[in-house]
Amino acid sequence: MKKAFTLVEILVVVAIISLLLALSLPALRRVRDQGDETVCQSNLRQLGIIMKTYTSDNDGLFPHAAGLFHSGVSFWPTNLPYKPYPACCRWHDARIGFDSAMMRHECPEIRGTLWPYLKDPRIVRCKIGVRANIERGCNNHCEWCTHDPSINIVPQYTYGMNVHLGVTLTTAGGSDDGAVDERTLRRWPVHRETQVTRSPSDVFLFGGENSWAINVEGRQPIGVKPQWATPCNLSGIYRTKYDPPGTLKLPSLNIAPTYVIDENRLKKDDSDLGDAFATCHRPHKGDLNTGHSYVVMLDGHTQKVTVDDQLRASRRGPFSGESRLGPGGNLALAWPIDVPPLGGWENQ
Repeated sequence: MKKAFTLVEILVVVAIISLLLALSLPALRRVRDQGDETVCQSNLRQLGIIMKTYTSDNDGLFPHAAGLFHSGVSFWPTNLPYKPYPACCRWHDARIGFDSAMMRHECPEIRGTLWPYLKDPRIVRCKIGVRANIERGCNNHCEWCTHDPSINIVPQYTYGMNVHLGVTLTTAGGSDDGAVDERTLRRWPVHRETQVTRSPSDVFLFGGENSWAINVEGRQPIGVKPQWATPCNLSGIYRTKYDPPGTLKLPSLNIAPTYVIDENRLKKDDSDLGDAFATCHRPHKGDLNTGHSYVVMLDGHTQKVTVDDQLRASRRGPFSGESRLGPGGNLALAWPIDVPPLGGWENQ
């Protein structure tokens, strides 16, 4: 006659299984994250290939970053059935996402420039970015995102294109008092691949972007510092509630220079320091502001971007880690010409 298990024996087995699961779950989570991270890098490489195909088909011209996924006609007030779909909510508005009936069948005119090249829309979404953006929500501070119950947060894309490609850039020198030397004022069209004068291995094409400003109201301490330490400003401060820099809005990643020309003078503009790359890969102790992300460069290789890389000299606190990208921080990855931005690299 077989002897039945006692209650104590069963409880011991359950306890052992629970202990094994507790020990293995973190390892399984790390393996999952490593796999997702590899896929995210692969997605970026594919986006690099797609862009190369696009420029080959269009005489070397870059597309406009804001119109990659939705055409210009979708941005303007019309009496068409797909209005209004605000720009600040598009990254998570499934009603006009890649898999929506509106995009696929009903209104093909809203398709962006890269639509014919995106055979699998999943490549514009990084799983790690999707999970992080769902957790943190939409930080664009526009009334549609916060008050329209029909717009659920269903991430449609997590990558943005370098906004300095496909535009005209301005450079100039100045005197000690900030007056612009008009003899050095020049506008640089960067509409074609051949107009990028820096090495293609030094300029990013696509990168991951957070849905939230990593500085939260303009400030985010980086690393372990005393409470009295100066916080580091990564993403700029809000100019208006409708235009908060540092958050995913369109598939355009704007890493802006610190200086602008205002009434023929170089002026430091801390209100518009531009966006920042994502920080959600392998965050430190679960803090999504402390991780890293990846970018794909114009030559097709992917590169890691850390939080310290993003810090410019003007935003660096006394305990910040040094950026290997120099005083311009992530602007060094975005600037496509070999002439320094307004104010020079040392003042960014």
